[in-house]
Amino acid sequence: MACNSNVAMGEMLVLLGLIAGATWLSYAAFAWNVGRRLKAADRSSLPVGNISGELTVLIPCHNEAKALPHLLNDLHSQSHPVRIVVINDASTDGTRRAAEAAGITCIPAESSGKKSALATGFKHVKTPWLATVDADVRLGADWARSLLATAVRENAACVLGGVVISAEPSTGWHRFQRLEFAVMQTWIAGGVQSGRLAMGSGANSLYATADYPADALQPEWASGDDAFALLALRQADKAIQWCGGPDAQVVTSGAPNWKALWQQRARWASKTGDQDAETRRTALTIAAVHTVPVALAIGALITDGTTGWGMLVGFVAAKALVDWRLLALAGREFGITWHAGDAALFPFRYAVLVWGAWWQLLRGGVQWKGRQI
Repeated sequence: MACNSNVAMGEMLVLLGLIAGATWLSYAAFAWNVGRRLKAADRSSLPVGNISGELTVLIPCHNEAKALPHLLNDLHSQSHPVRIVVINDASTDGTRRAAEAAGITCIPAESSGKKSALATGFKHVKTPWLATVDADVRLGADWARSLLATAVRENAACVLGGVVISAEPSTGWHRFQRLEFAVMQTWIAGGVQSGRLAMGSGANSLYATADYPADALQPEWASGDDAFALLALRQADKAIQWCGGPDAQVVTSGAPNWKALWQQRARWASKTGDQDAETRRTALTIAAVHTVPVALAIGALITDGTTGWGMLVGFVAAKALVDWRLLALAGREFGITWHAGDAALFPFRYAVLVWGAWWQLLRGGVQWKGRQI
């Protein structure tokens, strides 16, 4: 009996090892594809001169009285003039007053939700180009000019700019978020540049007004306007471009705590079922590569031997190498540097993020701005 038990334990470890190896190879292939597809970001200054094309910026707002004045000030300071449309999505604070204090009329959304707010704002667009931004972002003076220049040069229906987590305050928690979000944005950048992925952020997107798919936003979802709009454009074979220069980036704040970050990522993960095959495959790869260590730890406890623990340590170390490769790509794309301690802790913090997000998704109750997903 003992012999049979040992054989079974050995077979289980072999099976776990094969699964771990296949999962790591899938994760390594993901990182390799990101690097292969990624084009070097153009960090040169924009040429002096006028960029043709009028632009309307849509800002859907739900209780953004504190953040909105800063964004409106940034938009008023653009080197390329923009028209601003603020849409009030059932705010209960001073959002409307904040917009009006800056000289902007605040339009009430026709019904509740960000999708409805965007659809309402779209009806007020009279320019050939429109952009969508979140009310809590900050942007530089050449933001509009940079996105428009890319759209005109590439004859694109949509141009996506990067979203960067603020470097302040410079705590370990915020530096982790800045790095992790940059890794995700780098995957998006490579996918968009290669034409293989329709994914971006509604916090920083520019569209040709004639191509904006206002009827494809799926208002039954509380968020995800960016994902559904880009998917519709891709299905219509419209050109989607990435603008990697720093002038095109917007800056936003990180989540205040783990729970808020888990909720955010669970909300994003909830939409992957309606996305393209690559997005779904990537989500499954990320989930699998963070599930394998748990399975290996359980296997090591059951077998009560050094082989299982050695497999666990080896897998964690091998995964960390891929994580660090992704960090290097993200740092190059977004000009982000990090401390050695940040890199050492990143694989473990990343695992906590993935586990927590999936737990939030499985248990339900995912919310966005107080609204049930």
